[in-house]
Amino acid sequence: MIRNLALACVLTLAPAALVPLAQQAPREAPAPAVKDFARYDELFDDFDARRKVLITRFERLQQAQRVDPEELRKAEGELVALDREYAAALRRYIDTHAGAKDLMPARFELCVTLSRLEDRLADAVAAADEFLKNHPDAELVPDARFVRAQTLFRMPGREDDALAALELFIEKHPERQDADAARMMRVRALLFLNRVADARRSLEALVKSDRVRNDKEARAFLQAQLDALDWIGRDLPAFDLKAADGKPATSGELAGKPALVFVWDTTSSACLGELPFVQELHRRHADRINVIGISVNESQAAFEQWLVRNAESVKFRNAWVDREAENTLVRKLAVSVIPFNILVDANGKVWRYDVRSDDLLRYAERLAK
Repeated sequence: MIRNLALACVLTLAPAALVPLAQQAPREAPAPAVKDFARYDELFDDFDARRKVLITRFERLQQAQRVDPEELRKAEGELVALDREYAAALRRYIDTHAGAKDLMPARFELCVTLSRLEDRLADAVAAADEFLKNHPDAELVPDARFVRAQTLFRMPGREDDALAALELFIEKHPERQDADAARMMRVRALLFLNRVADARRSLEALVKSDRVRNDKEARAFLQAQLDALDWIGRDLPAFDLKAADGKPATSGELAGKPALVFVWDTTSSACLGELPFVQELHRRHADRINVIGISVNESQAAFEQWLVRNAESVKFRNAWVDREAENTLVRKLAVSVIPFNILVDANGKVWRYDVRSDDLLRYAERLAK
């Protein structure tokens, strides 16, 4: 059996309170010191032991009753630093052991490890290409294709390449467990390319597929995705609210500029996890995209007091609505869960409905143009 550190010990996602590295500008990282290894299994064992220690510590921090964001950031940084060191050691091993019998797992480890480093995604794609060229008949070929497609999908500007890679993976490996993940990424890639009709057809085909027909939960999820597409192109309902700063907040103010409507509640941990994405969008695009937060907190006074206490965390405008009242903007938009993001174009039309946090900044870049 091929031991695989990269797949067995996948990097835990960034804490909800932090803006994920995937949506931050890449920073120049110092080159890690590279240790020499005589065999791949020695290299694997060294990093496997070190990584398990760091992951255990990171998971304990995440599960603590009181999470310290700085401690989490530090622990995440240690995992990223170890990945950099591991990638460098793998690259050195591959380059200095031409003809070694264990280069296949080393090359695969390299492409997966690089795919976890947000500023090395192009290198991850190149490493996957290297693996596929050198080991076309290896049992890990489907995994390498999936890593390549998934990595391209995460790279803004490479949507066409990602779509082609995803379609190749689905064609070659339609019955694999990760084929459905590839199918959903394909739908999202089509939406990134603004091919809404194609995305709809892909979702409809999934709903009708044999594996979904008898899966009530999967069918409901896919139907919700289809329902979200129905909102695209509709007029944003008119609203006339009073913002937390005491000034009017109306739909008319959004006219002529794209907008984000963010429905949230300060008592919801999920909403607080979404907040950094929204704040980052506002920071990057305040002059090109309007941002309006719609609070559904149970108490207006408590919400406004929270804003005062957290003024540095929330720089965009907010208004409160009574979540029990009829005919509010939240009701008109059929918002049933929070947090909830709706992107609106400059003409007041819904551009994307129920936007995932990890898609938000990518869509914003396109909408801002």
